[in-house]
Amino acid sequence: MTINALEKARAAAEKAAQDLAALEATEAQKAAQKAAERDARQRKLDVEFLAQWQVLDAELLNVGSKTASDAVYEGADPIAAVATFWVARAKRNTIRQHARMAYFRLHGEHPADNFAMELSHRDMMIADRLEEAISGAANRHAGDLADELEAKWTVGGDG
Repeated sequence: MTINALEKARAAAEKAAQDLAALEATEAQKAAQKAAERDARQRKLDVEFLAQWQVLDAELLNVGSKTASDAVYEGADPIAAVATFWVARAKRNTIRQHARMAYFRLHGEHPADNFAMELSHRDMMIADRLEEAISGAANRHAGDLADELEAKWTVGGDG
């Protein structure tokens, strides 16, 4: 190769390196802009979620609040009541975890220990819960019948 050909090759390589650097800078700028936009969207969503997470939590508390005893008493399936309770509880923990993560993203620090605390772990012990449910419902039915019998077959103090 001649010196002229080498200089041309070097000049072309230098130009290509400059073009590459310019393209990389443009791409980095675009990526930074996208990241800033994504962060702004996430911040907005976190603020909105933190404003309503307690409402979502309360709704799930109400969904899972029917006891197995109530279900048996009403003639419904106690297994469904137990399953609904545990599903709602798992969802509540998920909401609470998301609230803690949103708080961390917004504030850059972990929330206080009492903020959106995870519900404590409890063993399901389904057989024990069903036994309690049936026993509780049986006692309620017996109490209802005792009240009916009392009202119908016992002379009250009024008359």
